[in-house]
Amino acid sequence: MSLEAKRDRGLAGLPPMNQIIRGSLMRYVHDGCKCHPNGRYVYWYLSVNQGGRTRMRKLQDHQVPAVRAAIENYRRWWKTCLKIFEINTQIALEVADKKEA
Repeated sequence: MSLEAKRDRGLAGLPPMNQIIRGSLMRYVHDGCKCHPNGRYVYWYLSVNQGGRTRMRKLQDHQVPAVRAAIENYRRWWKTCLKIFEINTQIALEVADKKEA
Protein backbone atom coordinates (compact mmCIF):
# COMPACT_ATOMS: atom_id res chain seq x y z
CA MET A 1 0.00 0.00 0.00
CA SER A 2 1.34 3.44 -0.91
CA LEU A 3 2.05 6.08 1.70
CA GLU A 4 -0.69 8.27 0.27
CA ALA A 5 -3.20 5.43 0.60
CA LYS A 6 -2.17 4.84 4.23
CA ARG A 7 -2.58 8.55 4.94
CA ASP A 8 -5.99 8.66 3.27
CA ARG A 9 -7.14 5.61 5.20
CA GLY A 10 -6.04 7.26 8.44
CA LEU A 11 -7.88 10.47 7.56
CA ALA A 12 -11.04 8.54 6.73
CA GLY A 13 -10.93 6.85 10.15
CA LEU A 14 -10.81 10.07 12.17
CA PRO A 15 -13.81 10.69 14.43
CA PRO A 16 -15.98 13.74 13.65
CA MET A 17 -14.68 16.94 15.23
CA ASN A 18 -18.01 17.56 16.97
CA GLN A 19 -17.46 14.34 18.95
CA ILE A 20 -14.04 15.21 20.39
CA ILE A 21 -13.19 16.69 23.79
CA ARG A 22 -9.66 17.37 24.99
CA GLY A 23 -9.85 17.02 28.73
CA SER A 24 -10.04 14.62 31.64
CA LEU A 25 -12.92 12.93 33.36
CA MET A 26 -12.55 13.09 37.11
CA ARG A 27 -14.50 11.36 39.84
CA TYR A 28 -14.96 12.80 43.29
CA VAL A 29 -16.26 10.52 46.04
CA HIS A 30 -17.57 12.01 49.27
CA ASP A 31 -17.78 9.51 52.12
CA GLY A 32 -19.59 9.99 55.41
CA CYS A 33 -22.52 11.99 54.09
CA LYS A 34 -25.52 11.75 56.44
CA CYS A 35 -27.97 12.91 53.79
CA HIS A 36 -27.44 9.85 51.56
CA PRO A 37 -28.66 6.38 52.51
CA ASN A 38 -25.36 4.61 51.79
CA GLY A 39 -23.28 7.37 53.34
CA ARG A 40 -21.48 8.42 50.15
CA TYR A 41 -22.10 10.13 46.89
CA VAL A 42 -20.11 10.47 43.69
CA TYR A 43 -19.62 13.54 41.52
CA TRP A 44 -18.17 13.47 38.00
CA TYR A 45 -16.28 16.45 36.62
CA LEU A 46 -14.90 17.35 33.22
CA SER A 47 -11.55 19.10 33.56
CA VAL A 48 -10.32 21.11 30.57
CA ASN A 49 -7.58 23.66 30.00
CA GLN A 50 -8.87 26.81 28.32
CA GLY A 51 -6.69 29.83 27.82
CA GLY A 52 -4.07 28.58 30.25
CA ARG A 53 -6.60 27.99 33.03
CA THR A 54 -8.07 24.74 34.23
CA ARG A 55 -11.85 24.73 34.15
CA MET A 56 -13.94 22.09 35.82
CA ARG A 57 -17.58 21.39 35.12
CA LYS A 58 -19.76 19.11 37.18
CA LEU A 59 -21.52 16.50 35.04
CA GLN A 60 -24.81 14.74 35.46
CA ASP A 61 -24.63 10.95 35.58
CA HIS A 62 -26.28 10.63 32.16
CA GLN A 63 -23.59 12.89 30.59
CA VAL A 64 -20.63 10.77 31.71
CA PRO A 65 -20.74 8.06 28.97
CA ALA A 66 -20.86 10.65 26.14
CA VAL A 67 -18.03 12.70 27.67
CA ARG A 68 -15.95 9.55 28.23
CA ALA A 69 -16.47 8.57 24.56
CA ALA A 70 -15.54 12.08 23.36
CA ILE A 71 -12.32 12.02 25.40
CA GLU A 72 -11.45 8.61 23.96
CA ASN A 73 -12.17 10.01 20.47
CA TYR A 74 -9.59 12.73 21.17
CA ARG A 75 -6.99 10.13 22.12
CA ARG A 76 -7.76 8.18 18.92
CA TRP A 77 -7.71 11.39 16.86
CA TRP A 78 -4.34 12.49 18.26
CA LYS A 79 -2.74 9.04 17.79
CA THR A 80 -3.95 8.97 14.18
CA CYS A 81 -2.70 12.52 13.57
CA LEU A 82 0.78 11.56 14.79
CA LYS A 83 0.83 8.69 12.30
CA ILE A 84 -0.32 11.01 9.50
CA PHE A 85 2.41 13.54 10.41
CA GLU A 86 4.98 10.77 10.14
CA ILE A 87 3.64 9.65 6.75
CA ASN A 88 3.63 13.25 5.49
CA THR A 89 7.28 13.56 6.53
CA GLN A 90 8.17 10.35 4.70
CA ILE A 91 6.38 11.59 1.56
CA ALA A 92 8.17 14.95 1.73
CA LEU A 93 11.55 13.27 2.13
CA GLU A 94 10.87 10.97 -0.83
CA VAL A 95 9.93 13.96 -2.99
CA ALA A 96 13.12 15.79 -1.93
CA ASP A 97 15.22 12.70 -2.71
CA LYS A 98 13.68 12.43 -6.20
CA LYS A 99 14.44 16.11 -6.94
CA GLU A 100 18.08 15.61 -5.96
CA ALA A 101 18.48 12.54 -8.14
